[in-house]
Amino acid sequence: MNDSPYYQYGPYYNIPPYVLAQNSKRDLRKTSNMLCWTLLAAMFFMVAFTYICVAYLKAVGYTGDYSNSGFSGFTPVLFYLANGAGYLVGLSVPVLIYFSARHVALSEALPFEKIGFLKTVACVFFGTAVCMLANIPANAVVEIEKSFGFTGELPNYPLTDDPAVLTLYFIIIAVIPPVVEELLFRGMILHSLRKYGDGFAVVGSAILFGLYHGNFVQMVFAFIAGLVMALVVVRTNSLWPSILIHFFNNTISVAIEITQRYGGEQLANTVNNTVVGVFLVLGAAALVYLLVKDKRFFSGDPANPFFRMSAKLGALFFNPGGVAVLLFAAISSFRYLT
Repeated sequence: MNDSPYYQYGPYYNIPPYVLAQNSKRDLRKTSNMLCWTLLAAMFFMVAFTYICVAYLKAVGYTGDYSNSGFSGFTPVLFYLANGAGYLVGLSVPVLIYFSARHVALSEALPFEKIGFLKTVACVFFGTAVCMLANIPANAVVEIEKSFGFTGELPNYPLTDDPAVLTLYFIIIAVIPPVVEELLFRGMILHSLRKYGDGFAVVGSAILFGLYHGNFVQMVFAFIAGLVMALVVVRTNSLWPSILIHFFNNTISVAIEITQRYGGEQLANTVNNTVVGVFLVLGAAALVYLLVKDKRFFSGDPANPFFRMSAKLGALFFNPGGVAVLLFAAISSFRYLT
């Protein structure tokens, strides 16, 4: 992607470059404001749709089931069905409304170009390995929280041993998020920011992906994961690799959690260490493949002296929507400290 404001404002050769940069900055603030409010709307509707499900159940005579604690008066199956529906509808509908309001074609914003089997596999292995490594700084944040007297525990869903509940848990963690979150972050947000430079779009979308998770530990992990998933989308012009990276990462997390639940801490650690080791080896091989086969895969954008990365990041958040996202992330993160 060319980072020049020329592509947004026409061939006005008599206008000084710094003026074009100022115009581009204003345009970025406007775009970012819409993106951030859409992101907040998606999170609001994700929760609101769950309450709509509650209202519907009450309207048809459902009186609530409190025999299983932690399920908010639902049966465990209904709990996961309601949350899964909220996730799907809440995150996807605002994005589709945004595309419609901005007259953006879905084929343009949600690319699925054919990139070849080997390159897809290499991107997925490399991206999953980066996600494995992202646990290191995330675990460091956990230890920092513990040093201040907090538990460092992450928000999680309640579980039972019902196979239907375990299946729905897998779907709501490992299947739905890789679809709807990629639609939101590597579709709507990444696409909308790319006209200001691919490097900025990768970093900006990753920051928003981290803030979206609303707690300090996952912010760090999601930012790093968001960087590699956005990079593979930009370099392949396809969402498939990022969806698969997201799926593999979340599936591994569920597998380790279920192993710990039924096999104990020691077995879970063994499985975790084995999986991490395998993906680090595969990721290193994938990195070599990508470096050899696509020399521009890790190249950056040409420098723009009039509209630097710092100015772009400032424009991304110094607008009403950006400030609201930062406030949400801060309040949510401190709320989850226990």
